[in-house]
Amino acid sequence: MYELIFTDSYRKKERRFIKKYLDLKERYKKTLALLMDNPHHPSLRLHKLQGKLY
Repeated sequence: MYELIFTDSYRKKERRFIKKYLDLKERYKKTLALLMDNPHHPSLRLHKLQGKLY
C-alpha cells in the first residue's frame, strides 16, 4: 500500500472540486483508494510525464 501526501493547496482545491461536483465525490474517493492500493492499475489510465521536468 502506498501513502498519498496532499499539500494544503491541494486540499483547498479538492474541497472546491467536491463542492462543485457532488455527484463525482464517490468516484473521486474510489479513485484515490485505487491509487493508494496500486498506482499502476490500468483503470487509472496514468502515463509517464515527458519533456523537461524541473
